[in-house]
Amino acid sequence: MSSGTFAVVLIGILLLLLISIFLRQKNKDEADSRPQNVDFCELHSAEGLELPERVDGWLDLSGLTTVEGLKLPNHVGGGLDLKGLTTAEGLEFPEHMGGWLDLEGLTTSRGLKLPKRVGGDLDLKGLTTAEGLEFPEYVGGWLDLRGLTTSRGLKLPEHVSGDIYFWSLPKSEYDRLSHGPHRMDGKVRFEPLVDEEWITASPTF
Repeated sequence: MSSGTFAVVLIGILLLLLISIFLRQKNKDEADSRPQNVDFCELHSAEGLELPERVDGWLDLSGLTTVEGLKLPNHVGGGLDLKGLTTAEGLEFPEHMGGWLDLEGLTTSRGLKLPKRVGGDLDLKGLTTAEGLEFPEYVGGWLDLRGLTTSRGLKLPEHVSGDIYFWSLPKSEYDRLSHGPHRMDGKVRFEPLVDEEWITASPTF
């Protein structure tokens, strides 16, 4: 092999090496920039649990059955799953939630202080009354209140981007409301769009 050919081969190898290093670094940077999710769905108690001050992805605490010892991060960029709680009294939420908030297991709104802003869906389907509850000013997705049987004391958010579900609330009760969303991009729904029980009971093939 002549010296000229050897130099060309060497330059080619060096270029391939540089491209490989560049691509590896690029992939690492992309991975680092992606929101990091935190999954503690198997925990039933927050005793001894130390959460980071900031979670840029979603935070899954769906297995928790009590708020005792639970200190939430100051920032949650994605969703927050707390569907296992039956009460959230005394729990401090971040002031602004970047994504959805799942509290479907709550059976009482006593002592519940919601964030001022929820960027995604807000699930409170387990509540039968929301009297005294202060909703966020902004809900960026749907608002699930399908369990409510009375509109007494209900003051809805200023802005709801999705639908509001009132499957257990008579329309006449809703019409009595003196306060509703000033802006709503979805619809108020008093019955499911589909029969969920039928879908659940239907056999899969």
